[in-house]
Amino acid sequence: MIKKSLYIYPVVSGILLALAWNSFLPAFSLFFAFIPLLYLINYTDSSNRRVFNSSFIAYFIFHLATVWWIYKSGIAGFLAVIIINSFLMAAATSLANYVKQVYAKFAAYWAFAVFWISFEYIHYSWDLQWPFMNLGNWMGQIPEYIQWYEYTGILGGSLWILLINIFLLEVYQAWKEKRIKNAVVNSMILFFILIFPLRASFNLQKVNLKKHNTVTAVIVQPNIDPYTEKYDTALYKTQISNQLKMAEQALDSSVHLLIFPETSFPLYLDKSRLEENEVIRKLQNLCVKYPALSVIAGLYTYKLDGADTLYYNTAVFINNQGKIGTHDKSKLVPAVERTPFIRFLKIFKNSNVDFGGINASLNISDKQTLFEHRDIKIAPLICYESVFGAYSAGFVEKGTNLTVVITNDAWWGNTPAYRQILMHSQLRAIETRRQIIRVANTGISGLIDEKGNLLEQLPVNTKAVLKVNAEIIEKETFYTEHGDIIGRLSAFTAVILLLASYVKRKKEILP
Repeated sequence: MIKKSLYIYPVVSGILLALAWNSFLPAFSLFFAFIPLLYLINYTDSSNRRVFNSSFIAYFIFHLATVWWIYKSGIAGFLAVIIINSFLMAAATSLANYVKQVYAKFAAYWAFAVFWISFEYIHYSWDLQWPFMNLGNWMGQIPEYIQWYEYTGILGGSLWILLINIFLLEVYQAWKEKRIKNAVVNSMILFFILIFPLRASFNLQKVNLKKHNTVTAVIVQPNIDPYTEKYDTALYKTQISNQLKMAEQALDSSVHLLIFPETSFPLYLDKSRLEENEVIRKLQNLCVKYPALSVIAGLYTYKLDGADTLYYNTAVFINNQGKIGTHDKSKLVPAVERTPFIRFLKIFKNSNVDFGGINASLNISDKQTLFEHRDIKIAPLICYESVFGAYSAGFVEKGTNLTVVITNDAWWGNTPAYRQILMHSQLRAIETRRQIIRVANTGISGLIDEKGNLLEQLPVNTKAVLKVNAEIIEKETFYTEHGDIIGRLSAFTAVILLLASYVKRKKEILP
């Protein structure tokens, strides 16, 4: 039994979790991937350590099979991501086993759901923030089935997946043990849990939201290799010149926005003197030449703070009057762009990925800055920021009616990363009911509608320009108004459940 519980169950779960990313039945295997682990908890007499070790194996396989491409940023970072995240997932799973030991089998099911959702929710707001693997994200492969994310966000999808796993196992066990009444009742509950969200999604898919006007944007996808070209100082002028030429060939008086990707220009500019830079002045001149035009471009900025230099990943906005605004990236990739817990680990401040001479931990902004082009209010999301649903919803609260995501996915080469990262923009479109113009260094650039459908796109590994017409929507969703209610409730319940379990166990131990 020990060998079986330690190896068979987690390997099966790990494979099923890994199969969630496939082109045949996308995300489908998630609905029964947790059954072997839940069986291990509730139908075997396994210790907390055994459950932890077994589930760690499952989650390690899950990461290894789906986000293996992270190794391109460095083997150490790759191992850190999959080991730490697998550890946290295993901890959430073993806590459910702990609750079962204190209370009963069915308590473990709800504990598992509560602890798991709490883990996903916490991943949005601490220094090791890595919500990329949150279960609800993988449903982005099938946006037509998750239109109800406008109410719940992706945590609703995670809860949906967990509940279906739980009731599938209980239906199977009830039929196996000939508990007919339980089998029928659980089957009816399972049917409702499965069908109700799908029905809601199909109904929401038919709703036509009011469009106020249209904005025409030109997307520049320069297709620059970040390993061999982007940070080669000898190529800086050529890169900038080529991108400007691409843009000018596509511009005319009908264009409202010209958008370049994240760090599109290899520039490191003093925040207090942006207008003095030659490239910035050229972009301002384009706005003079085309009076309807505003420009968004990505680059690095810095400011002096005493003897220290603070660096930022910045989106620069030049409006149709030539005025300059900036938005600094607020959500940074741990260990790649920012040293986790830097206030305690200052010795590792300069141990991040080298961005053309900058390997210092980048700084973040504590503000969400909107860009305004006439009556269009734009939420500028820089790459990793698009993974954070509540962060994107915060822009809508401030009045945004169009989202622009600028990114550089070329770090990951010809891997599934392009599609996996694209899913996050599609999810943000559903949650906020905003159309999204996505501009990447080498893909996938294009236009996403308010229902998460990719309407137009440029292919990966292609140097090209695309003109898109995005429609402006003002609707506020339940999610943009209330955020991750499911996450907050789960975190609160998890604390209460842990405290109650601890107290009850102590009482049972005391003579």
